[in-house]
Amino acid sequence: MIKFFRKIRQKMLTENKFSKYLLYAIGEIILVVIGILIALSINNWNENKKSENQLNNIYNEVESNLKSDLSNIDYVIKQYEQLELRLEKMIIVEYSSIPLDSINANNYSDFIPSKRDINNFISFEIQDKGIGLIKTYNDFNTSGNKDLTNEIIQFYKIAEPLNMVLDKLKEESFNNIKYFEQFPWYPDYMNIKYNPGTIEFLAKNGIFKNKVVTYRMIAIENFLPLLREYKKSASILLEKIEIAD
Repeated sequence: MIKFFRKIRQKMLTENKFSKYLLYAIGEIILVVIGILIALSINNWNENKKSENQLNNIYNEVESNLKSDLSNIDYVIKQYEQLELRLEKMIIVEYSSIPLDSINANNYSDFIPSKRDINNFISFEIQDKGIGLIKTYNDFNTSGNKDLTNEIIQFYKIAEPLNMVLDKLKEESFNNIKYFEQFPWYPDYMNIKYNPGTIEFLAKNGIFKNKVVTYRMIAIENFLPLLREYKKSASILLEKIEIAD
């Protein structure tokens, strides 16, 4: 093809048809430019398609993460709702006046403080592989569903306090364990084994009640509402991702 055009140019030049040659040359340049533009357009389309597929794969990962979180969160919420009832009983004045001699080795496990609630926590770890992929995806501002991408990013920013409060709850649980280590009944307490010293302390000691109040504030007044809000927001976002698929 190149030889063909070259022969035409040479023929025009030898026949001294300069004006026709000039028009031909301009036409040839236009054809070359059009060819380049078409090639660039195809290349851009391919790149955009590749970028779109990559972003869709990320959305699928976010969708999978949200489904996993929502399948686990109901159990965690239920556990904290049950915990709330036990903590409230440990705080009320009437609970301190229970007859200690009615607690023995046979019924000790029914004694609510023996469950060591303030030494434990029910964890809820947000599945965040999808948002991690979005953060490393450099092209989300140039292609794909920008609104959905930005909404996903915003959702996980709002969810950050959930992890922060969980960390605080873990810290408080470990601090309570360290505190109980100083008492001679500590081994029995940790093994849920009856010990009169444990009963006396857990039923009447003001420091223990204060620790229950602090733990309740973190677990029930802060963490539990965040779990409920996360469930609500995650359900809304999941629906939007499924519609966008």
